[in-house]
Amino acid sequence: MGQIILDISQRRNQIPNSSGWLRVDLDYNQSHTFTLANFTTETTPPYSDPDGDPLGLIKITSLPSQGELKLNSVSVSVNDEITASQLSAGNLIYTSDASDTDGYSDSFMSFVVADNIEALFTSSPNSVTFEVSYDVVTKNEAPSQVGNGNAELTLGESFVFTRASLTSQLNPPYDDPEGNPAYQLKITKTPLFGKIKLNDVDVVDNQIIDFSDIDLGKLKYVSEEFPGGEIEGFVFEVSDTGSQIFST
Repeated sequence: MGQIILDISQRRNQIPNSSGWLRVDLDYNQSHTFTLANFTTETTPPYSDPDGDPLGLIKITSLPSQGELKLNSVSVSVNDEITASQLSAGNLIYTSDASDTDGYSDSFMSFVVADNIEALFTSSPNSVTFEVSYDVVTKNEAPSQVGNGNAELTLGESFVFTRASLTSQLNPPYDDPEGNPAYQLKITKTPLFGKIKLNDVDVVDNQIIDFSDIDLGKLKYVSEEFPGGEIEGFVFEVSDTGSQIFST
């Protein structure tokens, strides 16, 4: 009787065959808490392993040039290894560089991965790119135009200012590059004859009034007798909620 002897050896575990790059978008002065998905399903291409083994470790092969990368509140160093459980627990955090108000793109962070069977890492590092936006308060632009307005009233009457009368009803109307609404009004030169009053108190030159008070009807012009042939008026500037810079 013939016999076939099978010599079966254990199959060697293979390293992951795919793990791609990652992009992280951040607002100015914000942090990003890394997740397990950031290094698996969300990379381009996504993580894959010939044996179907899940990710077990990542190793940081280079650090971001700006901002801070910390694990459990301790700065990460090159060749530090982070486990999948630490990623799932939210222990790896990147904090953007608050000193850079212009915004930046940083692709210096790189990593390799290993599955959960053996600590055998992929040979080619992949990058994490941080796209950090500019500081909207620092870089936000002032209103692009603040036009002239007019109102007709009889001597002795009062005129209550509204947001519209000082923005959309101007010629040309108030406009802002970022679309921010008006924030404050500055009366740079008060009328010669009548009075502008805020809460029934006379407004003085260069006084600043919040548009929230204007919305409540607290700002008004009270006409007074003045020489014939004169045109009554005042000069003002408007700031927006984004830049808070006054524009004429």
